[in-house]
Amino acid sequence: MEKNHEDDPYWVMVWRQFYKRKLGKAAFFVVILFCLVGVYAPFLASSKPIIVNYDGQWYFPLFRYLFYRGFFTKNLDIFFNLFIFTLPAALAAIVLLRHRYKLLLGTLLSLVFLHCGLFIYFAYGPVRDPAFNSALTTARQQALLSKPLPTWDFDLKFMSPYARLNTAVRYQQRLAQQKRLERYQKFFPEKDVPTLWQEDRNTEEAELHRLQKVLDTASPSSEEYAHAKASRQYILDKRAWLTAQLPLLKHEVMPLVSHFHWEDDAGGSQRLNQHLPFWELTRINRKDLTAALIFGVRISLVVGILAVALALAIGLPIGALAGYYGGTFDIIVSRMLEIWEAMPTFFMLLMVVAITQSKSIFLIIAVIGFFGWTGFSRYLRGEFFKQRNLPYIEACRAQGFTDSRIIFSHIFPNAIPPVLTLLPFAVMAAITSEAGLSFLGLGEEGSCSWGVLMDEGRSAFPGESYLLWPPAILLTILLVAIAMVGDFFRDALDPKS
Repeated sequence: MEKNHEDDPYWVMVWRQFYKRKLGKAAFFVVILFCLVGVYAPFLASSKPIIVNYDGQWYFPLFRYLFYRGFFTKNLDIFFNLFIFTLPAALAAIVLLRHRYKLLLGTLLSLVFLHCGLFIYFAYGPVRDPAFNSALTTARQQALLSKPLPTWDFDLKFMSPYARLNTAVRYQQRLAQQKRLERYQKFFPEKDVPTLWQEDRNTEEAELHRLQKVLDTASPSSEEYAHAKASRQYILDKRAWLTAQLPLLKHEVMPLVSHFHWEDDAGGSQRLNQHLPFWELTRINRKDLTAALIFGVRISLVVGILAVALALAIGLPIGALAGYYGGTFDIIVSRMLEIWEAMPTFFMLLMVVAITQSKSIFLIIAVIGFFGWTGFSRYLRGEFFKQRNLPYIEACRAQGFTDSRIIFSHIFPNAIPPVLTLLPFAVMAAITSEAGLSFLGLGEEGSCSWGVLMDEGRSAFPGESYLLWPPAILLTILLVAIAMVGDFFRDALDPKS
């Protein structure tokens, strides 16, 4: 017997209508995938192991560095890293408390306040480096007063376990990259493959050669000879120690896609890019392109969501009041909307960036939201015009309800569903505006925004035009998926369906 769905809640029916459209469902899951990639980006691209056993001890470096500003230098990354923990808690609350609306709302608000409080603490509170040990630092400074000759054993003595681990893992990753790229040796017949590991080794060899010359020419009793001998032995001891640490790194679990953080140096020479597959490419600043693409999802998401949230916060109250009261207030609001809509958002972005000489991502979000609210306001104004004289509103007035209660408790819930169809397209427009601004070189400097990555590809065009296509393709996929979700969502809200 077929189940009767006529008594299902409104949003359940909307979701059922949306879910019937296979293309819209696929686009929705693509958007969800991008969101999950943005939230859990550190588990996909990072130079810190998720878990590792080093010299018989277990370490969890990635978790220790998630909120360290010396590693994640952008506050945006720390904000998203908190979602790694608060998002599962929110989803669990929605599942467990879905029939207890007041408790669910209270739990979600508590998580929001907790998230914001933790973000302020980690972003602006004291900086704690997991590899820093104050006792060892003080002891090292006191030992340096005797001006000892440089030895690796001296440095090793005052290194914390995490500092030793970081040094060993960094060497291991660069050596692994060297072995992985040795297959491209045929493109460099006269030289070694110019990786980071090889460049470090060449630098060491040059320094050893220079020190050997000093040892050959200086007097054995001179201070210059003693310092050169100690420096040479320092390099050799460090090299031997690093090699000896590799077998001590066991049960190591690295991030799934890239073993470089998006702010780490990942490439030795840009000449390598001409021969490498796209997942091994580096940017023009020698940072890992794959890691930057993964973390760039965060910028697109935060720009789209925050800019649209600001536009909603401005446009919905204005549209609701204009549509409810009408008259002179509506005329003033309508003329203001006409003036505001005459100012294109993208050109206002260019003007504000030029005037303020600031490329902050939050300034871009503020401008997009401040000049992008008119569509929501005009749409909601029309819905309020249709709703305000219906019988159920007349009944509310007859019972003596206040205007604020009628507006926000009765008309607003009935007028908002059609407005929601604008959200995906507004998010898409905000993401496009930020990417376009960054592509013109006016985006946030030192960022991994897809627009910034495309700008780097453009600046290196045509010699390294291959840097332009990966971020352009990802941006296109995300925008098309959002547009399809919005289109099918609008069809699902159609009463005729």
